[in-house]
Amino acid sequence: MPPIRPPKTRPAGPTARIACRPAPAATVLLVDDDAAVRSSLQRVLALEGWQIAVATDGENALDQLATLQPDLLITDLCMAAVSGWDILFHESLQRPTLPIFVISALPASAFAGADRFATAFFQKPLDLDALVAAIHRQLKTAGAHAVT
Repeated sequence: MPPIRPPKTRPAGPTARIACRPAPAATVLLVDDDAAVRSSLQRVLALEGWQIAVATDGENALDQLATLQPDLLITDLCMAAVSGWDILFHESLQRPTLPIFVISALPASAFAGADRFATAFFQKPLDLDALVAAIHRQLKTAGAHAVT
């Protein structure tokens, strides 16, 4: 009977440990004052495997952005008190490389000038397939660990 050999093992070290851990999911901060929009988008985006943080308005978004380091931000433009415009300007100063997707019921002409701050624009009602595809492309381009 031939001798029993132990299975070959990978060398110990950081590479071996990394290979065993799943890549962390990208974090998306979703900001919209419309509960129905938030709820439906949160479900759709979570099904893609992303971690979804939700802000109910612009103030709440800025509070979360003080501690959260999202891989991507999705914000409505028209919100009371702190608007999506405020968030765009704030984050362009704080984190100029943060991808920001704007969603709005406003016509495309209302976005004039915002392209200096936002990565992409989506008009409501949203084409969810287009939004999800754009997020995948952006996270892949940005080098984030998106779940595919």
